[in-house]
This record gives sequence, structure tokens and C-alpha cells, in this order.
Amino acid sequence: MLLRISSTLSFFLTLCVLSIFVDRSIGLNVLFICDGGAGHLTPLFQLARTMKHHNITFLTQRMALVYIDLDSFSSPLFRPVYADNSTDALLREKHDYERGIHVMSNHSLLTAMPELVPSMIGIIQTFLYKIIEILTHEHFDVIIAGQMIFGTPLFCKTISTPCVVQKAAQLPDLFDFNSPNMFTLLTQNEITQLPYRIYNAIFTGYATLRLLPVLIPTFYKFFQSLPQVPGLFYNSFTLKSFLTSDMKCLELISIPQSFLTLSYPNHYQKYLGPFIDDTKIRSDNSALSIWVKSKPISSIIFGAFGSSSLIPYDRMSNLINGLAKFLIQTDDSFLLLALRDFNYETYKTVLKDISNNRYRQIFEDNDRVRIEQGYVKQKWILQQTSVKVFLTHCGMGSALEGLYFVKVIVCMPFNVDQFANAVSIENLKLGQSLFTRPSLLQTLFRLGDFTDYTFTDESVTRKLSTVWTNTNYETEVERMSLEMKHAGGLQRAVQEIEFFVKLNGNLDRYAPLPSTLPFYQRYLLDLLFIFIVLPLIVTRYILSICCKRRKKTKTD
Repeated sequence: MLLRISSTLSFFLTLCVLSIFVDRSIGLNVLFICDGGAGHLTPLFQLARTMKHHNITFLTQRMALVYIDLDSFSSPLFRPVYADNSTDALLREKHDYERGIHVMSNHSLLTAMPELVPSMIGIIQTFLYKIIEILTHEHFDVIIAGQMIFGTPLFCKTISTPCVVQKAAQLPDLFDFNSPNMFTLLTQNEITQLPYRIYNAIFTGYATLRLLPVLIPTFYKFFQSLPQVPGLFYNSFTLKSFLTSDMKCLELISIPQSFLTLSYPNHYQKYLGPFIDDTKIRSDNSALSIWVKSKPISSIIFGAFGSSSLIPYDRMSNLINGLAKFLIQTDDSFLLLALRDFNYETYKTVLKDISNNRYRQIFEDNDRVRIEQGYVKQKWILQQTSVKVFLTHCGMGSALEGLYFVKVIVCMPFNVDQFANAVSIENLKLGQSLFTRPSLLQTLFRLGDFTDYTFTDESVTRKLSTVWTNTNYETEVERMSLEMKHAGGLQRAVQEIEFFVKLNGNLDRYAPLPSTLPFYQRYLLDLLFIFIVLPLIVTRYILSICCKRRKKTKTD
């Protein structure tokens, strides 16, 4: 009997070992590369976890450990690697990150470039050297990178490896006058009208003339700083390589097509919806969980502003006063705010300075209002039916997550693409925005720098009341959520990557016919020449001959 049990256990143990061996033998060797920012890290980490039958090497910064304990996921199929292994790496990365936040909090992306690019040189160098080290000693079937990682296509071209880039959105080219760029804040409807098309072109020309003299030396210094390590990658990061590289990467785009429609379809771009694992997260018995679950359906306003947003005193004051007024007017509403470090200290100062006692009392009522300091489980909170409105900075990741879980959005943008996202959300009736688009002339001269905008406490109350009572917003959000989920998300992304690798990273066979035509055929210039230009030339020639003969006859 004991012998039979022993042999059975041995058999099952053998099966387990074989299953692990088989999984590793048929799985792909995948290199993920991502910076340590929460908004960029989370979707790629979710994708890596979904590719659980493949061998994953996950390269990122030490700063990623602030948001996700990658080491706890370490296994034979998942290996976290850090770009910088020095003892003070985390402190330096945090310092660089905070310096970048400071620059972006006072500039648009365009005007921040001269300061931002030099500050990123050290980070980029660290990543590039680590990637070169890994690729020199290891083989990968595919490389998957976040959109902020520099030089991935060049690495993939050098080692002939399929390249995949994950993007929250595919933003229109600044020089594509058929699409509204993120700096002019024009809507898709406006870009079809001639005055706005002219403005779009003027904006691009003005921005080019104003910034080019500053950006040329900045990018020259940047290219001079790129590594030239002896070996396979020695010539990978020259200016010639950048200008002549024709590496085609599979782009996995999270934003729904109806949110931002591009002018030209591309068979290397796949719209898959946000990378969200919508598996229900088990709630714990924390005070926050108990508070959220105790509230009625559709009764909570949840506010969270990302990891890089700094709320100045005046804006925090108007926000708190506006929220207090709304809570007093709406008896069945509750408020949950997640505030980090600087923002939490600003909130405490504002609360102490509030002159209206009723406003202070409503924020001191722990049943109506809950303030969380630091990070919270945002995904779990958005999954709860008690949450109705998501007050957010409108970073693309957070906005998509809120829409995915069918929450009406109220935007309070701070920098980069958040203003364009806020305008799109308001234009699509998915929510309201505390940011009001300035005049076209102001936008032109400021080159999309809206970081110092203001709003009033009355506008906070009014816009919250609008989304709270108007059910049309919920209807539009439900449609957008349905579109996202229909796109396929994480599971579809894995299928697309596996298919792309099987085709050796080449999807040219699926190119739409118009995109394969030369320029003159795509715009019918050959037909115009045959049917219009050539007949005009022939007609003109015949008329000139006839005129000459008539003139000669008349002379005779």
C-alpha cells in the first residue's frame, strides 16, 4: 500500500516537473522594458502577468518598487531586473523624477523640452547600458517596451528581433494638419473647418520657429551623450541610424478609437483598450474598505490625482470649498480623497484656513468625508458600485481606468496630455472639466502651456452637480466602457504578440492597398495627368498650330 502511494506521488511529481519543462520550452523568451513611473509601469506589468506561460525578464527602475513589489512575483518564469543596482539608485531615481515633475508643472511639453531632455540623459544612459548588457549575453524572441523607453526599435533592428511598443495613446503628429494636435486643443469637429485648419498650420509654424533654435543644440548634446559600446551595438545610436531606420514595431494602443481618431489607419497599430485585469480584487478589513462598502450605490465621489500632480494652495482651496458646498447641497453624497505628501499638507493648511464653519464641519464628518494620505487601491475603489464620480488629473491611464469601470469623469488636469484628455472627455460627454480652454490667441502664444489655469469653487460645485444629476453622462460612459471591453484588452494583446512573433515581426502582408501605392498614385496624380493635364496640353498645342496657320493665311 505504501509502495503504491509512493509510486503515485512520484508519478504526479514527474508530471509537474514535465509540465514546467514543457511550458518553458514552448514559451517565448520575452524582454519587457519600462520606466518606473506608475502610469507607465502598471499596464506593462499587467501584460507581463497575463503572459504567464512565457519566460519574462522585466527590466525597470528601482523606483517601480514604490508602486509594485516586483521581487515578490519572482519565479522561474518571471525575473525582475533593475537598470541601476547601486545602493543609492532609488534615491537618485526619485530625485530625477521629482525634478521632471517640477519642470512639467510649470511648462507645456513643448516649452519644457530644453530643460527636460538634459535632465533625462542620465536615466536614458543607464537604461541603454543595461539593455546592451542584457542583449549581449541573452537571446529574446520579442522585446516589449513602454512608449517612454528610448531606442527600442534600434535594438530590435540590430538583433533582428520583433519589436512591440505599448502606448496609452497614439497622439497625432504635430505636422499632420489633418489631425488636431494635443497643444492646440482643437476638437475633431473643429479640424474639419477651414479657419481652424489654418490656425493649426499657423500654430505648428510658430512653434517650430520659436523652439527650433533652442532644440537643435539640446538634441545635439543628447545624441552626443548616447553610448557607443564596442561590439554589436556600436553604431546603433548614431544620427544616421535614427534617420535611416525602417524598423516597424507592433503598437498596442490602449485608447479607444472613438476617443481620438487618427487620420490614417496603420496595420502595425492595434487598438486593444486599456490593459486592466478586471478580476475582482478581494477586499480586506481595513477601515477604508469598510467605509467604502458601507455606502449606498452611486453615492461616492472618489478623487485621486496621480503620482506627479502638485496642487497649489489656491486651487486646493477652491476645490475643497466647492466640494464642501456640493456635499451640503446633496445629502446622499459622500467624498473619498486620496492625497499624497505635498498635496496632503496643502489640504491640511487649507482646512485650517477655511472661514466657513459649515464647510469645515462637513470635512470633519468622518462618515461623509474620508481623506486618505498616500496611495490607495485605485482599481479596487473604482470597481465598487458605491462610487459614482471619479475626480481625476486625467492622466490617460487613470482616465481610461475610470471609464472602463463605468465612472463619470470630472477632470482637474495639471500638465502634459492631461489638458487634451480633459477637452476630449468633455467634448464626448463622458464628464466635465474644471479646466476651460483659453482663446486661440492665448493658446498660440503660450504654446499649449496651461499649467497656471484657475477655477472657482462655484465651478466645482456646478460641474459636480451637472454630472451627478444628468444621466446622459452615464449612458455615454457605458458605451465607451463597452467599446473598451470589446477591443479585447490583455488577452487580445497576448494573442497579437504571439501572432506577431510567429510572422517574424512583419505585418506588411496586411498593409491596406492605398498605403502601398506611391505618392502620385495615392493622390490620383497619374490619372489627373492622363485625363486633365495631358488633354489640356494637346488641346493647347492644336490650338496654337491652328492659330499660326490662320495667321499665316491671313498674311498671305
